[in-house]
Amino acid sequence: MKKWIIGIIAVVALSTSFLILSKPDNSKTTGVESANTSTALPTNFNQIQSAITNGAALLDVRTAEEYVAGHIEGATNLSLQDVQAGKRPNGNKNQVLYVYCRSGNRSGQATTILQKDGYSNVIDLGAITKVESIGGKIVTGS
Repeated sequence: MKKWIIGIIAVVALSTSFLILSKPDNSKTTGVESANTSTALPTNFNQIQSAITNGAALLDVRTAEEYVAGHIEGATNLSLQDVQAGKRPNGNKNQVLYVYCRSGNRSGQATTILQKDGYSNVIDLGAITKVESIGGKIVTGS
């Protein structure tokens, strides 16, 4: 009988340990945010416009052709290919950088590259449609 109880206690202890060790670390960023968590993901485009007035930059990391066909007003084109080749935005590494693309894939890649290069306030906005949904206006031309 004692062996049976000891066996159950061992199984419960191992199961509990496994659950604790496999629990996701919620202290890390789980959504799309900046590397510096004090800079929150904007909920409306007015926040981005205000930040741009104060020195932030809005980067469209799509190709030049995509940018000319339609981009968010106030954005600068810095394609993912350029970022991968080492081109960086004007300004310092503490400048707030808002990044978007067509679907969110390239903006995520560009954000990772810029963060690894020491940019501390990069905010991945994801898809252009998401930026438009919070009030960003699409314009055409360069």
